[in-house]
Amino acid sequence: MTGRINLTPEAERQLNELDDWIADQATTDIARRFVSAVLDHIAGILAFPLAGRARDDVRPGVRTTTYKKRTLVVYDVDESPGEVVINVLGIFHGGQHWEPALGEDDRPPER
Repeated sequence: MTGRINLTPEAERQLNELDDWIADQATTDIARRFVSAVLDHIAGILAFPLAGRARDDVRPGVRTTTYKKRTLVVYDVDESPGEVVINVLGIFHGGQHWEPALGEDDRPPER
């Protein structure tokens, strides 16, 4: 399926923080490989964008998927422009509490 992936500035920041944390705990090489694998996992969402777990209880349209059981990717899917757009809203690792960060729907209301 054709489409594109958008990482929000918050998701990019979280990914950079994860990279820094892993580099501090292990090595820069291990951190880069892990982050690259997370990005590959995110790219794979395009094949089955609705396969992630729906979490409308947190925010309408939000879905989640995990990478290696410890990294949670929070995203929504936009199919309106004729192509699938995956908007990655956050990347959380190691049991971080993600629901409060995304519980408020700050998107403009749909018309």
